[in-house]
Amino acid sequence: MEISILGSAGSEAPGQNSPAFLIDGCLLLDGGTVGLALDRIARCSITHVLLTHAHLDHFKGIPFLLDNLVAVNPACNLQLISGKEVIADIRKHIFNNRIWPDFSVIPDPRNSILSYRVISTRRPEVIGDYKILATRVNHTVPAYGYLVEHVSGPSLLYTGDTGPTEAIWKRMRGHDVKALIVEVSFPNEMMSFALTTGHLCPSLLEAELQKMAAIPDKIYISHLKAPFRAKIESELARIPHVSLELLEEGTSFSVP
Repeated sequence: MEISILGSAGSEAPGQNSPAFLIDGCLLLDGGTVGLALDRIARCSITHVLLTHAHLDHFKGIPFLLDNLVAVNPACNLQLISGKEVIADIRKHIFNNRIWPDFSVIPDPRNSILSYRVISTRRPEVIGDYKILATRVNHTVPAYGYLVEHVSGPSLLYTGDTGPTEAIWKRMRGHDVKALIVEVSFPNEMMSFALTTGHLCPSLLEAELQKMAAIPDKIYISHLKAPFRAKIESELARIPHVSLELLEEGTSFSVP
């Protein structure tokens, strides 16, 4: 699997865009940044979006992506996948013909450019060559992390936004998780704020690592709040016996 970093920041600033991770050009993990990072052909190659939760920084690229697709190539189809609460929020509050058009009936209800799929946490979903396992994580709104397993065997685990949690680390067991994308939003001095808002700081991440039966080969850090980036990076460097790498937009990595 080849993962392209379209955006990975926890707050926008010049050169730092909202989270979106594109797997093999077709499967998108979150959609905070899409149109600004991809050309027309690449945008139409996206067939499925796994949305972790309905907060705008993880979703705001999707309405513009659909707007571009329907204008240029209405034959494209995008399936938005998440838990039932997240799908309900998106349908009620975004694609409601007031905030944004209801693309699930455009160009027409039988041939729409947008469709929805509610994912279960109890059984895997199969999308092409990928098996997807969804797990609830600990955020201020209903939120899901995803284990993406390729048919060849290796897996990627993406937490989305979460504070201290349990189930997603248990989900790793029995899977060959080669890479983990996990959020760290605030420095240690803001731990109580991180806990209140459903996020992690470096010391909280260190505690989460102790819950894992096996540490993935590579751990990639996302969602750093721009004003605290340098301090978070310094504190992460002090976590012993683990390989951590801050994600940079415009780059990519492979899950072998």
